[in-house]
Parts: sequence; C-alpha cells; structure tokens
Amino acid sequence: MMTSKDGKYNIKAVSKKLGIHPGTLRAWERRYQAINPDRNESGHRLYTDEHIAVLRWLIEKVNEGFSIKQAVELKEADKASGEWHTATDHSSYISNLATDFLKALLAFDEEQAQEWLNRAFSMYSMERVAIELFSIAYDMLEQERKQGTITLAHQQYAVRAMEAKITNLAMVLPTDRSKQRILLFCGPHEQSALPLRIFAFYLKRKGFSTICFGTGISVEDAELVVQQCAPVLVAVSCRDEQNMQAAEDWLKQVIKKQPNTKIGLLGKGFSELHDNKKANCETIFIGKSRADWEIWVERMLLH
Repeated sequence: MMTSKDGKYNIKAVSKKLGIHPGTLRAWERRYQAINPDRNESGHRLYTDEHIAVLRWLIEKVNEGFSIKQAVELKEADKASGEWHTATDHSSYISNLATDFLKALLAFDEEQAQEWLNRAFSMYSMERVAIELFSIAYDMLEQERKQGTITLAHQQYAVRAMEAKITNLAMVLPTDRSKQRILLFCGPHEQSALPLRIFAFYLKRKGFSTICFGTGISVEDAELVVQQCAPVLVAVSCRDEQNMQAAEDWLKQVIKKQPNTKIGLLGKGFSELHDNKKANCETIFIGKSRADWEIWVERMLLH
C-alpha cells in the first residue's frame, strides 16, 4: 500500500498539477534545495504527496511576495522551531474572491466589483491581488466565453475593466531609472493585453522600467520602438498554441537589428505545445505563474 512518502509523480505530472514549469521545479531543487525527490531506475525524479504539499506551500509564499529563497528559509526555520505545517486554504479563498469579482463585472456592476476588490486588498498584498486574482478571473472569463455562457460584449467589458484597474495600480509603482527598459507586446492574433499587463505589473513591482503595448502592433512599428528604446528585453504574449510559431517569428523579426536584445515568450500557448515542439523555444519561455517568473527573471535579468 502506497503512503504519502512514496514517490509516484513524475516532473511532468507535478508541473501540470501545480501549474509551474518543470524548469522552475528543477531550479528550486538545484539552487535552493526546496525538496529532494527520489529517482527511479532511469534517473527520473519521483515526487511524493509530501513533496506536493511542500511545493504548494512554497508557491503560496511566492504568491504572497516572498522570493523562493526566503520561502525555503522560512520553511527551514519553521521546521527547526516545530511550527512547520503545509495546510493552507488561502489559495481557495482568493479564487472565491476572483469568482465574485468576475460575477459582478459580468453583471455590469462595477461598484460591486470594486467592493470585492477592496475586500481582497484588505486581506492580501497589492501584488497578490494584481497578479493572482486578476489571472484567476481572466482564466475563468476565457472559459466562460469558450463555453458560450457569455457574449463578446460581456467579455470585452470585463477585460477592459480589469485592464484599467491593473494599469492604474501599475502607474503608482516606482521604477529604477538606472535599469534598461523592458518592452512587452501582444503577439499576432492575440485578442487581449490583460495577461501582458499582469506581467508588466510584476516587472514594475520588481523595479524594472516596463512599457506594455496593446494588441495589433505591426512588426514595422515594433521595430521602430525597439530601436528608439534599446530595451534589455522584448517579450511577446501568446495564449493560443496555434499562434506560437507566428509569435516567435514576429519576435525574431522585431529584434533582428538589435541582436543583443534578450527575448521572451509569455502565455499559455507554450504550455499547450507537444513536447517535441517545446524544445525549440523552452529557453525563452518566461512561464505561466509567478513562481516561473521569479526564476526566469533571476536567470535572465539579474545576472
């Protein structure tokens, strides 16, 4: 009979279960000794239910604003003092708030939506609300649209309301003018800039001077902006697997005259690719969660 201490999940299953990139898991293990999974006869990682619980706790702390290094140190300190436990229900509650917030928007009740936001801000940090709550609400919105339970009018109203709110939050964040700029663009055929604005908020919270553009920017216009701003990074969002190749081609075309510019891909499109296609752009994939972003930014922008 298997117990919580028996390894039964491979890294792909854990990545899907927790919503973070396999590369993030490997980095947490290698750099910070977050967990130490067993290996099978082929040398592949095997994770236990206890490992999953620890990883969920670490993700929760990262979402609260801790760096992964700080989260691991907190875990070890709690263990040493006998106060360590992995149980938490914060993630489910913020999901409930996101649901209520979205319901208010879909009822075109902006006042009620703001009340739900105010409640979220009274319980969580600004970055957690901006990054996690808005991401959850947007994913729910996309799902409702796919299921045909809301109209395009409902979707556009909700997206524009969320874009306005997160843009206003980002406007008050200080930036380090000594750092080079980061430019964020929506890839070809993208319908919304909200996921990109959420990432822009995260970068600004880190002190990076970040400019986020909306949908429909041509290659020619983007090339001119890149030449004018000389950014350290140009990133493109892509939510649909079918648009991934177009997004990658668009990105390479935009920075061809700036060969030293770092590039990144953001969004669900990468996650939906078949494994044999992921290898082509894995190194430039920024990730889909805050935990992924922390590792990618540390590797690409802070060294």
